[in-house]
Amino acid sequence: THQQKGWPNTTYGASKGFVSAYTRVLARELKGRNILVNCCCPGYCVTDMSSRRGNRSAAEGAKTPAMLAMLPAGAPTGEYWTDGVVRNWAQT
Repeated sequence: THQQKGWPNTTYGASKGFVSAYTRVLARELKGRNILVNCCCPGYCVTDMSSRRGNRSAAEGAKTPAMLAMLPAGAPTGEYWTDGVVRNWAQT
């Protein structure tokens, strides 16, 4: 089975890595076109998706995505953000 071969039951980690990598690829491809490409994690929010077990409200989780939508030209691009700051996705 997949577990016997060392694979996890979920693909969350792999998908997180893919999104981060694709963010960097798109940012590089769009460089010079005044388009920023970033990804973010809203955190573990109290929503139906988390079975209401999150540790922050959806409004709190929306702060970083909203901030990213309003970044000015020349702001960081190709980055992974959480809690309003750039992070290394592999260490979160």
